Amino acid sequence: MKWNQCSRLISGLCSVTFLAMYSLSTVANAEDFLSVRNAHTLPGRLPVQRIPLGLIDDYKPCVTLLLSGELLVVAFDHQIFADDRIFENMILFRSNDGGKSWGERKILPLLGQEPYFSVLSDGTLFITTHLLEADVRNSLGHVHSYVHRSTDEGKSWQTTAVTADDVPGAAPKTWTHTSRNALELKDGSLILGVSAGSSIDYLWRSNDKGKTWDKSLKFKVQGFDISKQGFPWHAETVFTQAANGDLLGIARCFSGALPPLINVEVPKGNDTVERMALFRSHDGGKTWTLQSEMGNYYGEHYQALLRLNDGRLLLTFTVRSLRPPLGVHAVFGKELPAGFQFDFAHDRIVIDQKTPTNRSSGGGFDPMVQLDDQTLVTALSYRGEDNKTHLEVVRWRLPDSE
Repeated sequence: MKWNQCSRLISGLCSVTFLAMYSLSTVANAEDFLSVRNAHTLPGRLPVQRIPLGLIDDYKPCVTLLLSGELLVVAFDHQIFADDRIFENMILFRSNDGGKSWGERKILPLLGQEPYFSVLSDGTLFITTHLLEADVRNSLGHVHSYVHRSTDEGKSWQTTAVTADDVPGAAPKTWTHTSRNALELKDGSLILGVSAGSSIDYLWRSNDKGKTWDKSLKFKVQGFDISKQGFPWHAETVFTQAANGDLLGIARCFSGALPPLINVEVPKGNDTVERMALFRSHDGGKTWTLQSEMGNYYGEHYQALLRLNDGRLLLTFTVRSLRPPLGVHAVFGKELPAGFQFDFAHDRIVIDQKTPTNRSSGGGFDPMVQLDDQTLVTALSYRGEDNKTHLEVVRWRLPDSE
């Protein structure tokens, strides 16, 4: 996220002081319901349990499930100073009962905002982040990224910085960003997207679970005018691998750089009107080509993909503007040999609709996990009537598939 984008976001927040103003709450609310829009295979609403988490103005949580069965949620907060400089803390919560209750709010000694988890088959844990230029701890003078890696379930961390110096061809102090996830491929190797400016793009690869990275693979993007992107193409890409071995990336893109949706005028506005698009690589990441439309609309991104225990796919994303209710939504998909297909027209599950219609997005952020007992757990942030952001963990279940 660019600093001018962040300043627009922060301007929607009230100035805050975090010291001892609010107490941590881990008590579940009474059961309520998720609504299902244009229900087709689902009932019109699903029972849900919502657990408040953290402090007021905590923001954009991400949840993951460890091999031990423990759940982790990572999020961040921010303090704004008179000179518009900021200080952002990364915060971590743990749960040993499937997300019903959560332990202490722990500040991590790690840099970066919008932390995002990846977990490998051996339990190795990653958090990808980026550090804004305005952060008082940013000594490099440009937005850059970090890959934090843990082999002990997040108790200790090793950090790899990703700066303009790590991207051949990038000018000094160029905005540098990674993909959201580090993807473990079928052969056990890892890939991580790294982009600088608009756009110099590389695919980092690792054969030792992320201890070291081969940074040499520069790739091309086809069917998409990368020069119009305006921010690193990999800034929020989520990778997966198709059954046939193709690499797939769902990327958040500048709407004006994508072909327009049929009979829909491309909206103008800030970064909240951007949308997600699917890209494919047949050659191990050397070339990425824009695919046909997924079916989503403008103002929908912060995408995450979950393979359910019953074989279905669930795509979660945040509706950030244009078509309320703002917040986290989910749609079903089916896996195909060369990719997947999602149905955005039916059974749209509205996981969060607490943000009032007269307020801006409360962040959302989408990643979801499924427990052995089939319970789905997601973590999100919404904007309340107080115009402040609030964290929430949502536990719910799908009816048995036919």
